[in-house]
Amino acid sequence: MRGRVRRRVLDAAFLVVALAGLGWTLASQAGALRSAWHRLDAGDVLAAAGWAALGLVAQLVSWRALLASAGPVPSFVDSADVYFRAQLGKYVPGGVWTVVGQARFGGAHGVSRTRGTVVALGALAVLLVVGGAVAVAGLLAGSPGAVARWSWLLPLVALGAACLAPPVLDRLLALGLRVLRRPGDAVTVHGGQVARSAAAALAMWVAFGLHATALVAALRPVTAADALLATGAFALAWVVGLLVVVAPAGAGAREAALVVALGPLLDRPDALLVALVSRVLMAVLDAAAAGVAAGAAGAVRRRGARRTAGA
Repeated sequence: MRGRVRRRVLDAAFLVVALAGLGWTLASQAGALRSAWHRLDAGDVLAAAGWAALGLVAQLVSWRALLASAGPVPSFVDSADVYFRAQLGKYVPGGVWTVVGQARFGGAHGVSRTRGTVVALGALAVLLVVGGAVAVAGLLAGSPGAVARWSWLLPLVALGAACLAPPVLDRLLALGLRVLRRPGDAVTVHGGQVARSAAAALAMWVAFGLHATALVAALRPVTAADALLATGAFALAWVVGLLVVVAPAGAGAREAALVVALGPLLDRPDALLVALVSRVLMAVLDAAAAGVAAGAAGAVRRRGARRTAGA
């Protein structure tokens, strides 16, 4: 009983701190919201939000695919509850709290902490590598002059792709467990599930790229090449923000990278507006996804309890 109370207190503390970080992120972008109110209409913002929401669903599918590689998978609703609640941890500085959250919240659904940690690290690696590839492809295809600026990313993407080979990835994940001091039996991943996870991650990046394109299109007409450039720019900015672990959800670093990468499409004030409005939309959707998933999981549990009581 005491252990259960302690777990609930720790889970509540995690969510309180994460939501405080999320609130700070939204409050810091109040100026962008005021500017966007005059520059963007509701249809533009809703289109961008719709694509971003699809991207979050694809992100969940990518994580579940890797989770299936290492054992049984909770139901889709329970998986969403675990994943999206843990994602709020990225608004806490430090860079490890989403991993901690997935390992902790997964325990209620039969996912060991070691397995939860391995899958969280592996899924993060998949998102980074696929995001890097999308960034290179989009930037090079969308802007003829981008080769000189972004060609240095090519060897990094090639190295990342090599790291996703299961023998290499398993060793890297074992090293990550030692760094995080997570004892337990070794957990391995399988090539087919890594490929499925990468395919879902690619779908996520396409959706996020269309989210960025919708915001750019609200400020100027866009071509297919412009959409590719916007997709590559958003992927690059997201990867940069993820690597800057000291900032909550890469705040500041992601916006700076996106402004630079969108340079061929927009002048600096418009690029900054897109970056800040995107930040606000993504933060709101993160909170909404966590709330909806928690509500759906609670409804399923209550329905099961009523059936059990009736039987």
